[in-house]
Amino acid sequence: MINDLYIKRTLQSPEISFKANGELIMEGISTPDNVTEFFTPIFDWIKDFEKTNPKSIKLEMFFDYLNTSSTRILVEFLNLLKDLKNKGIDVSFIWKYEEDDEDMEEFGEEL
Repeated sequence: MINDLYIKRTLQSPEISFKANGELIMEGISTPDNVTEFFTPIFDWIKDFEKTNPKSIKLEMFFDYLNTSSTRILVEFLNLLKDLKNKGIDVSFIWKYEEDDEDMEEFGEEL
């Protein structure tokens, strides 16, 4: 059994809502001073979640802004989810962005 993970949004960090049923949401701005420190509990949660033998993961992301450090660590996070998909877990990824935000649209396509 795994507990839900909730991290409240701040002016520099996104809201994180990871539920034990595999519904994962990240949204807001990501410019924390120490990206590794902020994202460590997120990576730890996913590793613990994998041990529950989940059938599926649904990740939704909606960022207003990401700094370079956050971008790098998000790519690492998505690679971790890709590894889970390769192990047979059904992983879906939804990238949301403001309709007129071409930069975020292109970034989501790259991911």
